[in-house]
Amino acid sequence: MADKRPIINALILDMDNTLYDWVAYFVPAVRAMVTVAAKLLGVPDDEVRSDLQFVHRLRGNTEHPFALLETATVERHLPAMSQRARHEYMLPAFAAFNEVRRHHLHLYRDVESTLQAVKATGCRIVGHTEAKDVNISSRARALGLESMLEAVYAPRFVGPPHPLGVDRRSAPAAIEVRVLPPTARKPNPDIARRIAEQLDVPPARCLYVGDNLSKDVVMAKRAGMVAAWARYGTHHDPELWRELVALSHWDPAAVSAAESTDDDSTRFAPDVTLDAFHELRDHYAFGPAPGSGRSQVGSDCLTAGSTE
Repeated sequence: MADKRPIINALILDMDNTLYDWVAYFVPAVRAMVTVAAKLLGVPDDEVRSDLQFVHRLRGNTEHPFALLETATVERHLPAMSQRARHEYMLPAFAAFNEVRRHHLHLYRDVESTLQAVKATGCRIVGHTEAKDVNISSRARALGLESMLEAVYAPRFVGPPHPLGVDRRSAPAAIEVRVLPPTARKPNPDIARRIAEQLDVPPARCLYVGDNLSKDVVMAKRAGMVAAWARYGTHHDPELWRELVALSHWDPAAVSAAESTDDDSTRFAPDVTLDAFHELRDHYAFGPAPGSGRSQVGSDCLTAGSTE
């Protein structure tokens, strides 16, 4: 019997809550960091947490590197210290974050086996995220994603230098990060189209997988791609979700909008809904694009496109 599954030549993957549970690792890690930081500074946990949210909103990034060192609490309690000295003083708090991350950050159970099987077909596989390049590079290294993904597209981090004077881009990355402009935001379909163009695969033969209907799915469908909704990635512990919202840079109105179904999400429905990552292989056949060569892509590979 002929295989009637649509053929996919490029698999483009959202990262957080599609390949791993970002909420389940990030919130406990921040919680551990806050607890230790509060003890070091002699202040209540809530004071540190509130100050962190202020920095996150100021920087527009809930994962702003070393946000703790920019909090008013640290400024007030360690006024005469350099950033290097503050970093050393607060090192136990950063170590607490890293330890909890090591314990909680794991790929979803079926991700590695599924990606290795898809890769074996010759299908190109890349990641695409709104997490900054420095953050996603660290996660990719911890998860061993370099053996599964060709590269990850991510916006460049723009912010203060590393407190130890380290160039964040000087160390060799475990995985190639193809840098997007800081303004490249979902659901702009121009980003997805350009990724497809660089992969030398027609959008109609690209499958985009993500957990966010209004961002991932809408963007993919507008770009002419096949879209799969990773519904499993929306199942979060309610307490952790509330704690994340209280820490985040997100506008409360935007959170409410994200939790509801907008007009675009209704008009641009996913082609497939997944309750586990491995279900991709039930719905699609994967393989190399006929007669296509791999394009050479530089590090600053995409420029800011139009927004829709």
